[in-house]
Amino acid sequence: MKKTIYLHIGYHKTATTFLQWSIFPKLKKVKLIRKTHAKDLLNEVRLRKLDEDDVLRIRNAFDKKGSDKKPTLISYEGWSGSPFSQKKSKSAYSILQDLRRIFPEEHYDVHLIIGIRKQVDLMTSLYIEFLHQGGNKTEADYIDELERNNKFTNYLYNDYLDAVEKLFGKNYFIFIYENFKKGKDNYLLELLNYLGVKKVPEYSNQQVNRSYGVFQAKMARKLNTLFKTQKNPDGKIPEIKIKLKRNYSKKMAEKLLDKKKKTITLSPRTLLQNKLSFKLHYKRYHMSENLQKKINRYFNEDNEKLAQREGINLPSYYYEDKRETN
Repeated sequence: MKKTIYLHIGYHKTATTFLQWSIFPKLKKVKLIRKTHAKDLLNEVRLRKLDEDDVLRIRNAFDKKGSDKKPTLISYEGWSGSPFSQKKSKSAYSILQDLRRIFPEEHYDVHLIIGIRKQVDLMTSLYIEFLHQGGNKTEADYIDELERNNKFTNYLYNDYLDAVEKLFGKNYFIFIYENFKKGKDNYLLELLNYLGVKKVPEYSNQQVNRSYGVFQAKMARKLNTLFKTQKNPDGKIPEIKIKLKRNYSKKMAEKLLDKKKKTITLSPRTLLQNKLSFKLHYKRYHMSENLQKKINRYFNEDNEKLAQREGINLPSYYYEDKRETN
């Protein structure tokens, strides 16, 4: 008898953190393999070239972490590619092929959950995440590097679904970020029905992550040149972890960061991504008009094809404004 498995494979910045922390752990009808419980396995599939011994070992490891009594759910946006490791990372298409090898059709009934978001907004969010991680490139340099390393092709959603259908058939649910934001509970119910769940569990509406605004992004580009990070190994100031020993310092950190903290890291992100910084000045970050037009122009035709697929209620926002593409 085939094992039923759901693979939530991204994309990044499509409410993946919210689903992984606020929704999926509360589902009793599926066995969730948490990212924290399978970090090495997940990264291995994302990054490594796998031989047949690797495939068998990884398959057995996932089977042990899963369940024989109910469907297994694995949620990991890294399986849609590595947007911050641009030069030699595996493509989204290669990862799909390895997932089919790990979960072959003769043994597994595989269902995919694929989150999408209009590419210009997704890339803007990825750029801000790049700044969060210590990068200091301008948005133009960041997008230029994506393009040079052929990363734009990872976000041709219609083309990607062609690859999905070739490998897995039409066993997938397209989670459209804009539709989710428009009607959260109703759209969550559609997703959960796909997982065999009939009711949305109670969840907190507290924002899990808040990104830099215009002011924070500008300051981050400057400060990130000074601090030594993986993105800037030549920085002069090391990031330092400070242990919070007194109760009032712990309470102050929690009030600023919305999280209980035993330690804080002295870094640009700590200085900029907090309530005080956002209260001083916050305006949502948008890329320059020229970059928006360039990105929209690249994806417009593929998005129009995507809109023609059966069962995909794609907002016209993805392709409607021809002025953005001319």
